[in-house]
Amino acid sequence: MPGSVGGPRILLRRLREVMAEPESAQKRLDKIVVLIASNMVAEVCSVYLMNGTKELELSATEGLKPTAVHATRLRVGEGLVGATAAAPRRHQQME
Repeated sequence: MPGSVGGPRILLRRLREVMAEPESAQKRLDKIVVLIASNMVAEVCSVYLMNGTKELELSATEGLKPTAVHATRLRVGEGLVGATAAAPRRHQQME
């Protein structure tokens, strides 16, 4: 997967393939961050998910320490990731 730079259609096809694999959700998420980082030629790609306590939890990463996954948490509004999570969504504004 690494080094597989391509256009948006290729990326979407590969994302669909990863999502269809009979892997655990964590393994698919791990593959997705590698795929996106590779496609964007980025050194770091991370996914934060909101957990049950309304905190953002680092759930997968390419480029950060693997030990940070599920150990790093941010509050909404904290740092760049938290600020992005706090920003109003366009689709919500249109309703």
